[in-house]
Amino acid sequence: MKSLTAMIGLIVAAALSSACRAQALEQQWFEKANAFYQQQNVDSAACYYEKILDGAVQDKDVYYNLGNAYFRLKNMGKAILMYEKAHALSPDDPDINANLRFVNASIVDKIPPAPQSFFEVVLGRLHNLLGLAAQLWLLLGLLLALSVLFAGLLYSSGNIRLWIIYGGACLSVLAALTGVSAGIKIYRSEKTNYAIVLVPALDAKNQPDGNKSLFTVHEGTKFRIRNQIDQWVLVSLPNGVSGWVELSALGKI
Repeated sequence: MKSLTAMIGLIVAAALSSACRAQALEQQWFEKANAFYQQQNVDSAACYYEKILDGAVQDKDVYYNLGNAYFRLKNMGKAILMYEKAHALSPDDPDINANLRFVNASIVDKIPPAPQSFFEVVLGRLHNLLGLAAQLWLLLGLLLALSVLFAGLLYSSGNIRLWIIYGGACLSVLAALTGVSAGIKIYRSEKTNYAIVLVPALDAKNQPDGNKSLFTVHEGTKFRIRNQIDQWVLVSLPNGVSGWVELSALGKI
């Protein structure tokens, strides 16, 4: 029993030591990449940022800096892809959002979303008023407030009791709406996939390996992925137009 425990301890210690060495190496690469970028050696900086990401690291700063490097190298598709990956990890970061807006303004395709009714616009703005993290904190605060109110019902009577019931009902509605909105965002983040066009021009076909082109888009355009058959994916533009394109021409966010 003691030998087994000792063996498990050695395995855990070895794993932790290996993880620490890998983290230290990634930090060294990050610092080297930043130094190369400051020295205007953008190619070398991009190589070191890519080495960090090859290790399955997901870090908004690495994605953001690599996006800057690709932008300097005039690789707009990969620059937008890296900014989108950084945005997915930190949607409220002002620098990431500013750079993403700037590069999107410079791409060829400016595709407006499908028209929406006034009601849909209002619901969309309310839904996106807060980020997911802020909504989850708000939901927690509302649930705590409801717990306090319901506890207060045990020690109140008359008009005070009615006001507590009224306030609890309002908070319950707000908590339900917040929960639904947060749930939709979580579902979309898990189930909805997007990709960026990485080639200069891309024809969308009527079917996988089809002979009819439905539309053409250019580097940097953002697609929503609807379905995949082998190396072909069904994608749709913000205006709802859909077609089949080769997966190799896209970079998944």
